[in-house]
Formats: sequence, structure tokens, C-alpha cells
Amino acid sequence: THEFLSELIVSRHEKRDSQLVELNSMPLYPTEEFIWDEGLVPGEYYQGENPLALPKLNLQFLTLHDYLLRNFKLFQLESTYEIRQDVEDVVNRMQPWTAEDGKTIFNGWARMALPLQQFTIVEVAKPNIGEKQPSRVRADVQVFLGVRDTIKHEWENLRRHDVCFLLTLRPPSRGVDHSMVDLPASEYCRMTGLMYVRGCEVEGMLDENGRVIEEFAVEKPKFTSGNRTFRVLLDCNQYYADMEQTTNGGEDVYSSFNVLMRRKPKENNFKAVLETIRDLMNTSCVVPDWLHDIVLGY
Repeated sequence: THEFLSELIVSRHEKRDSQLVELNSMPLYPTEEFIWDEGLVPGEYYQGENPLALPKLNLQFLTLHDYLLRNFKLFQLESTYEIRQDVEDVVNRMQPWTAEDGKTIFNGWARMALPLQQFTIVEVAKPNIGEKQPSRVRADVQVFLGVRDTIKHEWENLRRHDVCFLLTLRPPSRGVDHSMVDLPASEYCRMTGLMYVRGCEVEGMLDENGRVIEEFAVEKPKFTSGNRTFRVLLDCNQYYADMEQTTNGGEDVYSSFNVLMRRKPKENNFKAVLETIRDLMNTSCVVPDWLHDIVLGY
């Protein structure tokens, strides 16, 4: 009883993080838990029988922060739903199964995904003052481009700031039954063996000397093999959370990835949009006074 009372007093009087602090420490890429949470991201066949816990876009808003926060959450959920469809499509096409030695083998192939040859964290920069998470996390991702020239060209044309996803697939030993396309979200990850989904941002492709190829270089370097390595930036908040979990006895997520997935560039600007909205919420003056009431609907 004494422990319960002290816990109650502490929880009543402890300092709580503001919405902005929580937003700044939140990863911008959705993870597997967020993507397949039906409570947050409802499925395709939502009938309207239960109300959704979604922020509403009204005709009037309390403050500019309120307006931006609602847009941030709605856009995040919308883009997460699209990412879910893309991941499900890739998993279905690649037809993964687990061999007797525990390795994941792919029977099929997907235009938008490739099996990983190697994944290496190359830099974890020190945190900025007053922050816990690293200021930058870089990694090298190696894939083998044994595909048609048109698809190879698409992979080689991944540009700086393009967003890709790293997946860990460990299907059941009997393989995934690909007739079960419409699995309920709660069962999807368990039935298909999808363990982890992590986003990353492309910094550039490396040449054979390990240097990032300049985007507008006149002469493109020649490669002697089909291997290509991309330098990517990981989400620092997500990396910090994953490392905390690993320290507490969890699995090291970053040593388990086996698929690199890309998305169509025209549909893949969600990270930049979310980052921009978050930056606006951290800026003191966004809208001049004379425009303020019009934006908020007064």
C-alpha cells in the first residue's frame, strides 16, 4: 500500500513532457507495430461500425500549433496506410520461406525490393547538447542488381533524400501461404514472419572506392560487379529507442535486416512533409498576425 501511494503521488506531481517535446522525440518513419495496429490505421474494409480515434479537421482551430498537429497526425496515418499496402505487396511477391539451416530464401521477386547482401552501421554521431538520441546515424546497405536493365537503372537512380525501407522477414518454416492475401492486421506479422520495418533516407550510391557518387557528376563510375552499396541515414530517434531495447535484453534489430524496399518517388514524399510540419511547430513565427485569424478560421 505504501508503494502504491508513493507511486500515485509521484505520477500526480511529476513533470510531463510537452506535446512538442514528444513530437521532437518521435520517429518519422512508421515501424511494424504502428503499421499493423488496426486501432491507429484501420484496414481497407472499415465499415464505420466503430468510431475512429482520429483528429478532426474543423472549420476553426484553437491555435496554429493545434492546426499543425492535427494535420501532422492525419498525414502520418494516411502515409502509413499506403506504406502498409506497399510492404504487403512486396512480401507477397517475394514469396519468402525459411530453409532448414534457418536462412530466409526468396522464391519470387519484386520490382520494388531486393534481398540484402550486407548491412553495416558506419557512423553514430554524438548527441546534440540536451538530447539523448545521436545527432546522425549512417549505414551502408549492399544489394545485388541481378535484374533487367530497366529495373537496374531505377535502382541506380535512387537519389539523395529518397526514402527506402529495411525489412526483416523470417517466415514460418513451411513458407507463407500466398492464398492468404487478406490476413487481418493483428495476424499479418505473425503469419508472414515480418519481424521489423525501419525507414531510412538515401544519401547516395557508393563507387567501388567507397565514396558517395556526386549526383550531377559528368562521368558515372563503372562497376565490375552487380553489387551496389547505398549510404543511408537512419532515424536517430528510432535508433536510440532500438538500442535502449537491445540493452534491456531485446534483439539487435540492425543486424537482422534481409530486404531493402523502395517506393515510387512521386508517392514517397511523406518524410519531408512530416519533417516540414514538425519544423514549423518548432518555429516561433510562421504566420504573420494579419493572416493568423484567416488560417485558424476566425
